[in-house]
Amino acid sequence: MSAPQDGPPISEEMIAGLEPDAQRLIRALVAYYEARIAELERRLGQNPSNSSLPPSSQHPHAKPQPKPKKSKRKPGGVSVR
Repeated sequence: MSAPQDGPPISEEMIAGLEPDAQRLIRALVAYYEARIAELERRLGQNPSNSSLPPSSQHPHAKPQPKPKKSKRKPGGVSVR
């Protein structure tokens, strides 16, 4: 596998040498995949605390979220006679 590049592996000069239909096709593909990569990179930073995912979907070795403080009351309802 090669090292990542700063831009697409095809230059504007190479695209300019192609037929107009091929130029439009290549530019459309590059734009599509650039948008797709940006969306995937945005989603990569999400976790259950900042998305709509349930907590059970969090990785088992992820840093645990702080638990809410417990009430000092005993569980159950109050019986009034």
